[in-house]
Amino acid sequence: MNKTFLRDNLKRILLVLLGSFLAALGVQLFLVPIHLLTAGIAGFALLLSYVTPIPAGLGLFILNVPIFLFCMKYLEKEFLVWSIVGMITLSASFALTAPLADLHPVKDMYLNLIAGAVVSGFGCGLVFRARASQGGTDVIAAAVRKISSVRIGYLLFVLNASVVVILAIMYGLEPALATIVVIAIESVVIERTIIGVDGNKALMIITRKPDEIAAELMKRVDRGVTIIEASGAYTHERRPIVLCILRTRQLALATKIVRDIDPESFTYVHDVTEVIGHGFKASPI
Repeated sequence: MNKTFLRDNLKRILLVLLGSFLAALGVQLFLVPIHLLTAGIAGFALLLSYVTPIPAGLGLFILNVPIFLFCMKYLEKEFLVWSIVGMITLSASFALTAPLADLHPVKDMYLNLIAGAVVSGFGCGLVFRARASQGGTDVIAAAVRKISSVRIGYLLFVLNASVVVILAIMYGLEPALATIVVIAIESVVIERTIIGVDGNKALMIITRKPDEIAAELMKRVDRGVTIIEASGAYTHERRPIVLCILRTRQLALATKIVRDIDPESFTYVHDVTEVIGHGFKASPI
């Protein structure tokens, strides 16, 4: 094994450990005291702990065992190994942080659900950045992709919705609705943690001055630019397209450059979810 391989795996392990601890901390410290749930199989484990003597950490492990046994033959080896690592560390973290639920440091329900969702979502996002998972619905989704055309989003929706419905029957509508908010916030925080707060944009410019605009973008924004040869469908007039991938914070300067050089240009901007190449970080998962 070379040093790069060892360093990469050490970094992944540390991220998984930290992410799992934060995910459990957010749940135990803020959500459990007011009987709210998180998303996925962890939500089922929490629900189980509310109605039985089985602790959430043990329940999470028990629920994951049949999932892994059923799905393991459909999973790639690396994903399977890191999912097992993530599941074990999350289960252990739930067990270690369980006493913190008695502290109940925040009394307001809405502050609890926001804090719990942000902390746990950030922890889950760190695990995903390590190219790992925490078992549960991630393993189910990966297996379903291999053996079925069922939409993963629908499957996850059904799982989360069933948890919310059961919670509503047991504890009332208010905690069930609050749990929906928790799951929504967690999803946003996880996505932001994976791709970063400062996202990427694609700037497409149809202009008669492609060389001048490209030169200024490269000079002042410090981003690579591609000029694509194109022509109008009606006039057949040559209209080059200038393509530039940049950070969101650089967008205002880039559009100003375009307007100053060619006020008659046609420009549109769209979100870019993944950029791999020089000047951009590779996708973490």
